[in-house]
Amino acid sequence: DCIRQWVDLCKSKRIPCSDVFSLNTTLGDAVKIRAWQIAGLPVDSFSVDNGIIATNARRWPLCIDPQSQANKWI
Repeated sequence: DCIRQWVDLCKSKRIPCSDVFSLNTTLGDAVKIRAWQIAGLPVDSFSVDNGIIATNARRWPLCIDPQSQANKWI
C-alpha cells in the first residue's frame, strides 16, 4: 500500500515512474541479495525489501524479530 501511494504521488508530481515498482529492481543488487539469502535471509520479497531498506538506511534499523530470522542474517 505504501509503495502504491508513492507511485501515485510520483505521478501526481509528474515524476517518471514505472507502474510496477519494486525495491528489489530499483535498489537491489542480485549478487548481494543472493549472499544475504545464503547467510540466512528468507527468500520472500518482503524480507528482501526489508534487507534493502536496512542496508540503505542512514540509521541502524530496529529489528523486531520474533522468529529470530534477522539474527541469522545479521
